[in-house]
Amino acid sequence: MEGELALAQRIATALLNLALAGLVGAAIARLWLRRGVSPWARALDLRLRGAMRAGVAAAGLAYGAVLWLEAAAMAEVPLAQAFPAVQSVLAATHYGLAWMSGAGALLVLGLTLVLPGGRGAAAGLLRLVALAALLYSRSTVSHAAAGGDFTWAVAADWLHLVLASVWVGAVLVAGLAALRAQPADPQSRLECGAYVQALSRSATVALAGIVATGAVSAWRGLGTIGNAFGNPYADTLLLKLTLVLCAAALGGLNRFSVMPALLKGLRQAGPTPPATRRRFVLILRVETVFLLAALVTAAFLAATPPPG
Repeated sequence: MEGELALAQRIATALLNLALAGLVGAAIARLWLRRGVSPWARALDLRLRGAMRAGVAAAGLAYGAVLWLEAAAMAEVPLAQAFPAVQSVLAATHYGLAWMSGAGALLVLGLTLVLPGGRGAAAGLLRLVALAALLYSRSTVSHAAAGGDFTWAVAADWLHLVLASVWVGAVLVAGLAALRAQPADPQSRLECGAYVQALSRSATVALAGIVATGAVSAWRGLGTIGNAFGNPYADTLLLKLTLVLCAAALGGLNRFSVMPALLKGLRQAGPTPPATRRRFVLILRVETVFLLAALVTAAFLAATPPPG
């Protein structure tokens, strides 16, 4: 029973991480598109708005499941009997306070998607602030918060979560939504080219930050070089690092090998060669697979006690 509950917690955490990454990616893409006037930009913004509404619902379900599972684990009771434990966790624990602050941020995010003016810059920035607050609440219940909620360790963990969500979310949105169709008219091609450039810049910055903050978090968790091998935490961390490196290699391949030809085609008068766009999207989607696997691994890593 205990092993099944722990596995369910990891799965729920992975689903929550995925939903939040998708929301971050969609929110950033909508900011990039806020001045878009082409049919391509308008259609994509509409799709992303619907996807974000579904993402908020999915994140809410996963967030509730994480709370329920955590309460059942704390009280050591079956899931069907965990409701009193949930009430106790919310009323009397640090975890409950952090969970409620994250739930408030998720509510604000949802309101920006149903109230008027959702396409403006102010609403877009408010969505990002709400997502950042929600991610911070997750860091305050992680291993990094052992010394308190407002420490350098928590700040590094939060920044790592934000940057990982930016990278995963931006690649996910681009590969599955933004670039799946060929932009037809000249204005659409120009705005699509600007979107691709913004995607590349954000992924590059996110990767650089992930390397730096990941190194800090890994050193804090491992403690010494001797702990870098031969324990569950180190093994899971190594798997996550391998997946991230594979994703980074694919991103580099796209950035330096395929993207120049794609941008050239989008800026020229005639249609972009479809083979170039398909190659770019294919690599994005394979990169997405590695990134999603890294997200799942991160959920298992978060539940593994660090040796340091």
